[in-house]
Amino acid sequence: MSSAQALVRRHVDSFNAGDAGTLLSDFTSDASWVTGDYTVPGGELREFFRSAMASITPRLDLVRVVDGGSVVVAELTESWTHDGEAKQAALVAVFDLVEGRIARAKIYREGSADA
Repeated sequence: MSSAQALVRRHVDSFNAGDAGTLLSDFTSDASWVTGDYTVPGGELREFFRSAMASITPRLDLVRVVDGGSVVVAELTESWTHDGEAKQAALVAVFDLVEGRIARAKIYREGSADA
């Protein structure tokens, strides 16, 4: 397993465990997170993930990782329950890496982010 693949696996495992500390340790201090039209600017990821992990509990399953060196792409499946109904969506995450850490994450999600 490459270091980039290990980084993505650790990211997914930390997310699923609700471990914001480990999750954030893999980001640069000025990393940004983009999903749809929403951007979390550099330096604000801690509050974003803390809040998200307190309010939602989806699970991510890693399908595959494409290691392009400084750019890594992960295909994932997101699963959650809303009003007792199981939901699922496909995700693609593009990670720009700087010195082995995530400097920018861009998330592409199948369908609406609404439950």
